[in-house]
Amino acid sequence: MKTKVFYLSTRIATGVVLLAILAVKAFAGEAPKVKMVPYSSDKAIIAIDNAFSRVSELSIENEAGSVIYYKDGSIDEKIYSKVFDFKNLSDGIYTIRVRNTDGEKSINFKVKEGRVEMEKETSAMQPYIEVKDDVLKLSMLNHTLSNVEINLSDKKGNVFNKDLGKQFSINAGFSLARLEKGNYELSISNGSETVNYQFEK
Repeated sequence: MKTKVFYLSTRIATGVVLLAILAVKAFAGEAPKVKMVPYSSDKAIIAIDNAFSRVSELSIENEAGSVIYYKDGSIDEKIYSKVFDFKNLSDGIYTIRVRNTDGEKSINFKVKEGRVEMEKETSAMQPYIEVKDDVLKLSMLNHTLSNVEINLSDKKGNVFNKDLGKQFSINAGFSLARLEKGNYELSISNGSETVNYQFEK
């Protein structure tokens, strides 16, 4: 009997949150970016950054190369995501593949006793940060549910700091209109890891 993967119709509602999942935007001429994010012990979000809305295909294959899930070239959204339920999969290593006319990207995950184990990444914190029109926007998924704090500083020292809380999805915006022109550094910390972002006003 063929094992099937069933996905929930759940969508992450805002593009900002999805960008936080993907963290890095795809460039022209690149295959779409694909990322897998924990949702529960047996579920995960598969998100695709299809930056230029090229028609893409998504498949999930087992170690033998058999396709257990396939969505043909109907993915044309810039940001696509679904929550997949993997509890019915047999133990083993699986591959998620995303293809379009620019190429292919793949990531692996493991199922063990009904639990999903994802490939380890160099950084658990992958915030999406944008500075535009005197506004700093920050979005991230707080996988550890730790308290997240930010600190903004210039060459003279601390300018601003704020506690963003322990929510899973963190979205914030800050006006930079009153800041003087110059170089600034934003530090984002969850207590165990810190990400730094530099920008010029």
